[in-house]
Amino acid sequence: MTQIRIIHAFWLPDADGSGRLTAAAEGYSAISLSRRFGSDSARPATLRLSTTDMSAALCPTLAVLTTEHRAKPSARRPARASAVSRTFRRSRDAVVSRAKDATDEALTEVANMDSLIDLMVAADEDALVKLVAENVLSFDQKMWIRIAARSDAADSQESKDKLMALAGRCMKLIETMVETTESTIQESSVALETIVATAADPETGEFDVPLKAESIARLRKAVDDAVVDERMLNTVYAWIRKSDEDKLDGMVHILQHLMQCYAARELDNGETPLDVVIGAAASEWPAKFEEIIEGGFGEEAFTRDLQKRMEGVVLNLPNGSYAQRVQAEYLKEVEDRGKELYSAKAA
Repeated sequence: MTQIRIIHAFWLPDADGSGRLTAAAEGYSAISLSRRFGSDSARPATLRLSTTDMSAALCPTLAVLTTEHRAKPSARRPARASAVSRTFRRSRDAVVSRAKDATDEALTEVANMDSLIDLMVAADEDALVKLVAENVLSFDQKMWIRIAARSDAADSQESKDKLMALAGRCMKLIETMVETTESTIQESSVALETIVATAADPETGEFDVPLKAESIARLRKAVDDAVVDERMLNTVYAWIRKSDEDKLDGMVHILQHLMQCYAARELDNGETPLDVVIGAAASEWPAKFEEIIEGGFGEEAFTRDLQKRMEGVVLNLPNGSYAQRVQAEYLKEVEDRGKELYSAKAA
């Protein structure tokens, strides 16, 4: 008997438990390698494969097949063997493609880490603080392992010492940033509690939701008197997410009013008729729009003024900041309400 090199193999079962094992191999036809096994016979369990043919690893049945009969050369394979071959070839190509993509991503990730490490090694103390602050989310387990690996592979003791010293300095900087962040979050939470409390009934201390006009007025005054920066806005969004998860719709309503008060304060310049709307509570917008429309502030002027303010938010505030997000959303609400009212007037 001669051992052959299997390319593809598949098991065709019958209802009674028997079946036929058919294989395709170099130089053999599928028929010459087809062998029937009864329900009481031992079904082959393993197949000796060539490591260069990955598609064979996807075969559903693996067996060692031997034969003494070499098939005559055929210009055309049987249709079934050809279909199976194409199926496994596509599966192999998909596996190879995913493996290549994963390898490319891993190499890119390592290259990005090495680039940042090189910048930090060459940076002075001030520049290092800035780099760490800007890339603090990059300091995960992979980054620390990469610094250690580069230190181990360094070709000189000086290079090893620089990398290990860098790791120590970065760790201290990140610890300091974490402590500072925790402290500022606590301070912002205390300040936010004070602001939110002003929306409660002064006598009972309870919140009447939806907020009444006098509650919104007290909330607006508290916001105007407070320092509302990125840390405060970050805390507000954190409270909204937590309240939403806990199904505290009333608290979400209050916090949304708080952000509207903040946006109105930042966007009300007191220069054009649109400021009459922007500086008012959302519940007063219809009446305020009626007022400025009657005063001659048409839809074209409204659109032009609103567009100018939106451009200022986009260009003058840090991209992606909470301040930019809150103010842009507020202007979008004003735009939607204004278009609705101007369209109703024109109808």
